[in-house]
Amino acid sequence: MRTRDQIIDAIDSAFDFDMVFLLTTLMLLVLGTIMIFSSSYFISKEASGSSFAMTLKHIAHLGLGMVVMGVIIRMDYRRFNSPKFVMPLLAFGILCCALCFVPGIGIEGGHARRWVRLAVVTLQASEVAKIGLVFYLAYYLSKKNKKVEDLAYGVMPLLAIVCVTSGLVFLEPDFGTALIIGMWSVFILFVGGMRFKHLAVLFAAGVPLVVALMILEPYRRARLTAFVNPWNHMQGIGYQIVQSMVAFANGGFSGSGLGEGTQKLFFLPAPHTDFIFSVLAEELGFMGVAFVLVLFGIWIWRGITIALATNDTFGFHLAISAISLVAIQAIVNMSVSMSLFPTTGVTLPFFSYGGSSLMTVFIASGLVLSVSRGARV
Repeated sequence: MRTRDQIIDAIDSAFDFDMVFLLTTLMLLVLGTIMIFSSSYFISKEASGSSFAMTLKHIAHLGLGMVVMGVIIRMDYRRFNSPKFVMPLLAFGILCCALCFVPGIGIEGGHARRWVRLAVVTLQASEVAKIGLVFYLAYYLSKKNKKVEDLAYGVMPLLAIVCVTSGLVFLEPDFGTALIIGMWSVFILFVGGMRFKHLAVLFAAGVPLVVALMILEPYRRARLTAFVNPWNHMQGIGYQIVQSMVAFANGGFSGSGLGEGTQKLFFLPAPHTDFIFSVLAEELGFMGVAFVLVLFGIWIWRGITIALATNDTFGFHLAISAISLVAIQAIVNMSVSMSLFPTTGVTLPFFSYGGSSLMTVFIASGLVLSVSRGARV
């Protein structure tokens, strides 16, 4: 039989990762599940005849995600620091984006081709590409070291991969996700040692390009116009933003009550995906919004702390890449809901309905917790 000390050592070994980060992750997931049930109740009834269908499917994804996260936590993240793992995963992510345009494999929905059906599995291609880029960025930066200070030999080769990936996502079309991938990649390069003057060059070249892509496409130009003054377009392109602001106004300080929101009753488009934060604001009010922001703040803070605590370059870049990917997307989604950013159509991590996006959150969280095992903080 095991002695008392052996049992204590076994327990310590089983939970030798950052518990604050894990508990925050679980709290966000639980709150997200509650909001998916509330926001999808009527839409699920309309779509499938069952008010619980979407929630049950989400719970199934949660179960799978927990298993995946648990496996990643128990693995030594250093095993991922290999071209034999990183390059095939990156190639698979880019291939999924390309397969979106192949009839019979790519799935069209909402005038976009963002999903691929592989055997019995349906994946959102951009989410697979994001995971591939997380590992590739960490691997690339851990090998390049000082070379990332060189624009031609350190920065541009990586940006070429990023441009191919974000370009395919842009063509789906998914401008919001393509923009997030671009912003996130440049941020990771800057953290990895890219010079400030090179950042300024990329900024000077990138901003006009982004603006041009927005104004040259009629529907994106209309979204930009609606962002400037949504009330002038409240029955047209500004409808989403106006309904989102109404949800925030209805919520007030303490909210209308969980499940009591009215904007999800087919007034607010995509209340269970893109605008789930607006439903949360209406039902839980300012207090609920503040609580979610605090949870995200703790999650990001602990993730950065874990990254800084490790003396392994690959582990540092892996944790920072995973944390910042989720953080940037969350900031963009919440900014859209609060009319601080033009409508982009990206989901809110931990909260929005969707198996692929939820799996990205689980993998990102699992990677950070795996890094924390080697750097107790």
